Amino acid sequence: MTRKGFNALPRDAALALLSARILHNTTVVYATLGGMVGRGILHYRISSCIFPCVTDATLNIKLEDLPDIDAIRANLRGAGDLARAMNISLSCHPDQFNVLSSYNTDVIDRSIKELNHQSNVLDMMGCAQDLSSPMCLHLNKTPDLKRETVQDYRERFLRSLSRCNSGVRARLVLENEDKGYWTTEQLHRWFGAHRALVYDNLHDRCNPSIDQNIAVSLFRQTWSNHTPVFHWSEGTDSKPRSHAERASHLPQIVSANSDCIWEVELKDKDYAIVEILTNLL
Repeated sequence: MTRKGFNALPRDAALALLSARILHNTTVVYATLGGMVGRGILHYRISSCIFPCVTDATLNIKLEDLPDIDAIRANLRGAGDLARAMNISLSCHPDQFNVLSSYNTDVIDRSIKELNHQSNVLDMMGCAQDLSSPMCLHLNKTPDLKRETVQDYRERFLRSLSRCNSGVRARLVLENEDKGYWTTEQLHRWFGAHRALVYDNLHDRCNPSIDQNIAVSLFRQTWSNHTPVFHWSEGTDSKPRSHAERASHLPQIVSANSDCIWEVELKDKDYAIVEILTNLL
């Protein structure tokens, strides 16, 4: 549901429709987790689109305004309980417009609001506020070295993070980028002592720095006693940065680190994962 769609209706009708759609989304989350049972899939990335519009400051929506909020909360708690009962780990990946390192204070304020909300969704699912349910974020901004040092950039990012709620601060992890400054080497150098780091093999291929095996080893160490959650995908021949629809193989780096959790970032999503389990493992 979009802002335009919400505003096209009387507010009570818009809230009722929005609430029904969010309730449907949470029902799908519960059903999806149930469908994973017995298939050998033990990790689920929760969509950042379950609650459309609610963090849009122009609409001034509170969760308590949603007529179905009690059922929504019950669905999410039930989904979380099911995941824990079946040993399915959970994560989320807020969209790229969340930039805690922005030079624009409005962007930072909106990012904090969105990250707080997504952390609250994990809270509603009963997830612990730690790296067992990580929130993955891109830095999404190359340092402007004409106006600040990389250390200044890092401190500015950490100041923005300190304004987030406790769940965000405990769960937030950072991922290497497919272009720009934040290669595996630079991300570990500047943030490895402050945050757990997510290794993305396709981003590393597009934006290489240190040896892949060294990068994975360094990133694993930032997770302490928690299981690392990394990303694996393949690019396309015409657009190397674009995720392929299906997998052609499982690379050695995945099989060599099979005790890590590898989120599959392929366009065909469920179908691609089932194909991997059927043909590639």
